Amino acid sequence: MKNKPTALGILLGSNVAKRRKELGLTQAEFAQKIGADIVTISRFETGSSLPSLLRLEAIAQALGLPLAELLSESTNLCTDQSLLIQGWIAGLSEADRKFMLDMVQAWSVRLKT
Repeated sequence: MKNKPTALGILLGSNVAKRRKELGLTQAEFAQKIGADIVTISRFETGSSLPSLLRLEAIAQALGLPLAELLSESTNLCTDQSLLIQGWIAGLSEADRKFMLDMVQAWSVRLKT
């Protein structure tokens, strides 16, 4: 019996599929990374099935994203955008993060003038 997708399931599935594709992973490759099968990944991505919290943590880790990003929609709110930036810089070295912050600050000052 197929479950009816929920709004959360659709959002989560869309975010997982988008990031998986950005990383150039097939469903089979991604399934192997998180110890699941292709059918499970397909169900997650269509929203017809929700992962357990432990599986969700493994998904976020395999995709290199914070859990919050997987469960949220990007909006024009500064707080949402800061979460996206946080995810992007999370894997960088401390020196690279500082460089990125300096660049963002410099561009912010420049764009305000």
